[in-house]
Amino acid sequence: MAKFMLVKFSLMVEITDAGALREAALKKFDAFDSTSADYPDSADWHASEEGQEERRQVATQDRDALDQFVDPAKACGLLDGVPGVKTLITLGSAVGELEGTTQREARDALAKREGIPWLADLPESAD
Repeated sequence: MAKFMLVKFSLMVEITDAGALREAALKKFDAFDSTSADYPDSADWHASEEGQEERRQVATQDRDALDQFVDPAKACGLLDGVPGVKTLITLGSAVGELEGTTQREARDALAKREGIPWLADLPESAD
């Protein structure tokens, strides 16, 4: 009998150059071949009000820009080769902003949000 488990990977990143991130995200967004049911051709979707609003979000929001590069399928690849494990579906990805301006403050916010009390007790990194 099979047993199913949800595996969640979390990663904290520091945005060191928001301008470079947003510029690269816009290039990726513009090149991406996405459509919607209302706009079956990608060019029509990109030109639509919906597509242009999403583009504005990528251009102005770090979270939306970073989300252009988060690939849940690559996370599934982390389980490739694990004996007795078969990755069935990719549930999606989530990018969320953390409170704080230092690594310690962001890590504490992550610990509080995700309910990981021991994370706040880790020593400072050498960076």
